Amino acid sequence: MKHIAIALCALLLSGPAAAKEAPPSGGQAKDFKLTQTRDIQLDNGLTVTFIHYGKTPKVTLRLVTDTGNVDDNGKDAVSDISYQLLTEGTQTLSGKQIAEAAAEMGGQVNTSVGPNSSFLQMDVLSEFAPDAARLLADLAMHPKFAQGDLERAVTNFVRDLKVSKSQAQSQATEAFYQVVYGQHPYAKVFADEAKVQALTLEDVNAYIDTNLVAKRSHLYVSGQFDEGQAEQAIRQAFAAMRAGQTRTLDKPVMQADPSLVFIDRPQAPQSTIRIGLPVVDPSHPDYIGLAAMNTLLGGAFSSRITSNIREDKGYTYSPGSSVSPRVGAAIWYEAADVTAESTGPAIAEIIKEIKRLQTEAPATAELDGFKNYMSGIYVLQNSSRTAIINQLWNLKSHGLPLSRLETYLQSVNALTPEQISALAAKYLPLEKMTLVVVGDPSVRSQLAEVPELKAIYKL
Repeated sequence: MKHIAIALCALLLSGPAAAKEAPPSGGQAKDFKLTQTRDIQLDNGLTVTFIHYGKTPKVTLRLVTDTGNVDDNGKDAVSDISYQLLTEGTQTLSGKQIAEAAAEMGGQVNTSVGPNSSFLQMDVLSEFAPDAARLLADLAMHPKFAQGDLERAVTNFVRDLKVSKSQAQSQATEAFYQVVYGQHPYAKVFADEAKVQALTLEDVNAYIDTNLVAKRSHLYVSGQFDEGQAEQAIRQAFAAMRAGQTRTLDKPVMQADPSLVFIDRPQAPQSTIRIGLPVVDPSHPDYIGLAAMNTLLGGAFSSRITSNIREDKGYTYSPGSSVSPRVGAAIWYEAADVTAESTGPAIAEIIKEIKRLQTEAPATAELDGFKNYMSGIYVLQNSSRTAIINQLWNLKSHGLPLSRLETYLQSVNALTPEQISALAAKYLPLEKMTLVVVGDPSVRSQLAEVPELKAIYKL
């Protein structure tokens, strides 16, 4: 635990919160050592990974499957609705009985659906790992979908959908993704309300039968548990799971030209901004450096853009930049909600910080502060049962070796100021960026007052 305490101290004492002062130089990075793991594969193609982690007598079982929103295929939100209904009943258990069974094990059942992958998960006391495996298999293999449950799930989903689509931030994100990802499923941020309401039990059954299959799934068992008992229960419970077919996903053809989208929001007191472009995904050798460059530029509380337009100018409260990855694709973007009268000036300052980083290497002390911050965050990303599962699945989904986990900190700390500047120049060309602004129509004129915007978008 000593190395964890040191890294956390580095996070608190020399992260971006101290970047304006003189942060201590980064310490010598130590290799991250992955905890003990073992993989097996069932005859139907299901892969299982056992991860012995921690001292708390708890265990997490997560069945992750290569399926998600990209597999809706015109049946909008069928992935979301289907996974929600998995906990509502099986051929032998009601939703109430499922919840009670999980509670008796000291845990609960959770589901999550993402663009590329989704999961069923149970977190229980260690002694119940075999029972949890059997219940998880029952949920995945023998669901029983009822019309009443479907109607309730659809009603709740549509209600939440309406709320999300009414928000300026959501509107900006949707417009940005539509431009950048074009016709690819990644471009779809929100479901179509009418299509969700048209979903049937047949649609849900077809989705689960096709997608929740062994060859597309990986079961992770993480925590304290008797491995022999867990393996025996898993082999028996999941032996009859449908093998199915692996999924092939076409890479998106990313938007390469600049684009400006303005969405009118009359009388809005602030403007919502998204500016960015496609970048390399996590499988690329430059990705770690790109993430470090982003952290310094806008990805942390005391990053350059945040310090500029939040602390110095007071244009916004919580701006931030991100590298948002998908399988086979990724985008970089800066997001900010700025006062309406400062829309143009805020964008001008964002552009100024990008150009400054592209032409001037950061000081070693500044970069070291952010390296320490990233090192501390990395400790947190590997400090729980579910965090380890997240990391392992991330590597698998992007086709990366386990060694990436163990060399990550060394790669971060080996970056030089000159490399960071070069990455900004390589991956953030202003002339290829998409800009989305949601705001009062009166702020349009401010955009033409920014020389770079005027030149790029022919304003």
